[in-house]
Amino acid sequence: MSGTLTGDSNDGRSRPTPDDDDTDDTPSPDTTPPAPATPPVDDCRPTDPASCTVQPDPPPAIPQPTLSDVARFAPASAPLIDEPDGVGVVGMPMNFVVDATTHEVTGTLFDLPVTVRFTPTSVLFVHGDGTSRESDDGGQSWATLGLAQFSATSTSHAYSTRGTYTASAAVRYAADVNFGGGWITVPGTLEIPTTAGDVQIFEVRTALVDKTCLENPSGIGC
Repeated sequence: MSGTLTGDSNDGRSRPTPDDDDTDDTPSPDTTPPAPATPPVDDCRPTDPASCTVQPDPPPAIPQPTLSDVARFAPASAPLIDEPDGVGVVGMPMNFVVDATTHEVTGTLFDLPVTVRFTPTSVLFVHGDGTSRESDDGGQSWATLGLAQFSATSTSHAYSTRGTYTASAAVRYAADVNFGGGWITVPGTLEIPTTAGDVQIFEVRTALVDKTCLENPSGIGC
């Protein structure tokens, strides 16, 4: 160690004094904590999920609904309307009408809010005499079509024999569900029967007479 000797007045001996160059110049370690990292900016655009810095959790998978799942949302049975009202003539058309329209209802399915839509696809008319007829729709009344009574329509039927027949129909619906992300088609069709009703078919015979029933109440056919 370099230095200079200095005298000590107490014991007469000389002692070294430190030189300025012997000072330890090693810097002290930096104990300052590092600055926290800047969090990523979540520039997430709904139209571009890939732009999200933090990807959202995928939505839970929704099972494919079946007709059994949506049957409790189905529309009520529609009435069957016949023209003329419950009475017909052998060989002349009776007009049958079912007012089947699109039915939409909200509820809960698979513990998720849902909208269920039923759209009629066809109507099967059963006449009660062993015949039936399927139509793309439920038909229309003679008045709506601007036709006279006993006119043929796309849903009419002429009975060949007098008697009483029980007529009925069944509406076939296609179903769709929407959980908020668009419509999902439910496979198959749901068939809902209409009300049934009896129709009486009469046979009409004509005869030539010389007087009306008012003029001759006891005449033929009066």
